[in-house]
Amino acid sequence: MAGQTISSAIANREEAGNGSGPHPLTRVRDLLTAMAPEIAKALPAHMTAERMARITYTQIRKNPDLAECTAESLAGAILTCAQLGLEPGPTGEAFIVPRKNKGVLEASFELGYKGMATLFWQHPLAAYLDTQTVYENDEFDYEYGLGAFLRHKPAKGERGKETGEWYAVAKLVNGGYRFVVLDRREVERRRHRGQSPWSPAWKNDYNAMAEKSCIRALFDLIPKSAEMARALAQDGAVRTDLAPDALDIEPEQPDSVPGELVKDDQDTTPQGPATGDGDE
Repeated sequence: MAGQTISSAIANREEAGNGSGPHPLTRVRDLLTAMAPEIAKALPAHMTAERMARITYTQIRKNPDLAECTAESLAGAILTCAQLGLEPGPTGEAFIVPRKNKGVLEASFELGYKGMATLFWQHPLAAYLDTQTVYENDEFDYEYGLGAFLRHKPAKGERGKETGEWYAVAKLVNGGYRFVVLDRREVERRRHRGQSPWSPAWKNDYNAMAEKSCIRALFDLIPKSAEMARALAQDGAVRTDLAPDALDIEPEQPDSVPGELVKDDQDTTPQGPATGDGDE
């Protein structure tokens, strides 16, 4: 495989996939080997291509459907992770998810809420970010408007059941802040307007998905770095353009993730310092 290019690795993988060629994981390993130089160029200084390839391969082994995805979409998802500096899988920063498109498995890039937090902290105005689930024994109150406030004091000991409220709050170094509170009805509305409302993630960790919905809504209201804007635009998309500047091109698919709201065309980012008004 020495000297093999990404394009030739993709061609070989697709050709082998039409017959009884090498095992799918062998083809994935060949693809990762061919991609190593491009992955290395895309990664930030603190990450290595070897680690990215190892983590990706481990995730594909855990989910065999990924090995059956088209090579171009798999390569695109891996490069998107690399270019954004996000590790797929166990860190919760990003995920590579197989999806069927007209009977063909494709790999899509999924932005995790921890990846959102990672990219938030890269903005020079970032000072604080938090998201929480509210429980019945907690002290919780909030208000929007000119006198906006958010107060949450978790109960000591037994916190009881979830109240069906979640929130995210961000503070900027200039003193401005924004927060968003979503109730279960709003979370469900966003979930069912998404691409995969029945994604296993909603069943396995509903609170985490609801908190992610809050962060996604919050990020429509605060200044975003270029990296964050790119990540949100690619979230849930299938990428087949492997050009280095492909992240600067708006994806054809809606910029949403399983269970998340499809972004409206209207720009709701505030002009100037953020305030406490968290209305969408």
